[in-house]
Amino acid sequence: MKDVELDAKELFLGLAMVLHSTGNNIKEGKMVYDEARALYIDVLPAISRMILEEHSDEEMIAAAKKMGDLLTEVAKDHNIPLTA
Repeated sequence: MKDVELDAKELFLGLAMVLHSTGNNIKEGKMVYDEARALYIDVLPAISRMILEEHSDEEMIAAAKKMGDLLTEVAKDHNIPLTA
C-alpha cells in the first residue's frame, strides 16, 4: 500500500467529505447501497484500525464519548432514534 500521510485536520475533513458525499451520492442515484456498504464495512474500518493503533485506550474512550454525545444530539434534532 502506498504511504499517505494526513494530519488530524486533513483526516477529519476527508472523512467528513466521504460521509457527506456518500449520502448525497446515494440520494442522487450515483451510488448504490452495496457500494456504500463496502465502503463502510471494509474500507473505513481498515483506516480506523490504522489510526486507533496509535492512541491509548483513554484517548479513544474520551473521543468516543464526545462523538457519541454529538451523534445523539444531532439524531435527536432530526427525530432519529439511536440505539446502543
